[in-house]
Amino acid sequence: MIHKVIIPNNREVTLSFTVPEDYVGEEMEVIAFTRREGQTVSAELLSPALQGSPLTNQEFVNWINQAEMMPTISLDDAKSKWTKKRQELQQLIK
Repeated sequence: MIHKVIIPNNREVTLSFTVPEDYVGEEMEVIAFTRREGQTVSAELLSPALQGSPLTNQEFVNWINQAEMMPTISLDDAKSKWTKKRQELQQLIK
């Protein structure tokens, strides 16, 4: 694990760190948050699938309402897209 605490002086920050040898070639995720907010997610991005504080009942209701307002696709389109994506993934692992 790489852990670095910074205090930015302006809105643009260039971040660099030395990657441990066993991390080379591995996918890494960089997350920035203030200490007081921990790894909680902003209100518009709350999801039961995300790590962090549990949703309150009202946040859950708001999340459902927001999901219902999102654009949808037909089941046939979803199956078609998944079939295509599955074939692409299978080609990658051969």
